[in-house]
Amino acid sequence: MIKTFKKVAPVFIFWGALWGIAEAVLGYILHLVPVFPGMAGMIMFPIGFYFMSRSWKYTGNLWAILGTASIAASIKLLDLFLPGLSPIYTINPAVAILFESVAVMGLYKLLSLEPQQNKTFSFQNIIAACAGWRLVFIAYNILLFTFSLSTEFVDKGLGHITRFFILESVINSIIIFAVMRREKWQSFSLKMIRPFNALATLCLAIFVKLMAISL
Repeated sequence: MIKTFKKVAPVFIFWGALWGIAEAVLGYILHLVPVFPGMAGMIMFPIGFYFMSRSWKYTGNLWAILGTASIAASIKLLDLFLPGLSPIYTINPAVAILFESVAVMGLYKLLSLEPQQNKTFSFQNIIAACAGWRLVFIAYNILLFTFSLSTEFVDKGLGHITRFFILESVINSIIIFAVMRREKWQSFSLKMIRPFNALATLCLAIFVKLMAISL
């Protein structure tokens, strides 16, 4: 088990750190200058899906997907250092990232795909994963609301919740389905992800995130 972890850890640290950088840079820009409501959610999950799929493709280990999301979520939690920002505004996105990973793990598990295969998911498979984690996230926020732990998500209203669940799921699915049909999704690979490279990427991600916090 330790040997397996040593083999898998550099992979999920590397891809999780890249995901963290994407969240820190692109996520920051999308939230700062939103062209239309929900744009960040429509774009960021397909990016996370790509990084999680890369981890699985390199290792063939479903737990690498959760490891990738855990690294990205941990980097996201650095927003807790932002003054004046309610912790729930940081915790909720981090929890969402973990829910996303469980949905992607379930998708690969149920379809019993192998890393060597060049098979891709059907549109129905993808939309089930996109809608699935969102449904769990909605239930989680309703539970928080019920116990008066957080009203942030529910207070945005039914229109926001409907857009989050339906429209963003559909847009996510279209993007993921389109990208997965491209040859590069399947053929792109690295010979090896060394521990040093993984840790260097993680340090870069933390630095980028801290810089984004300071802006």
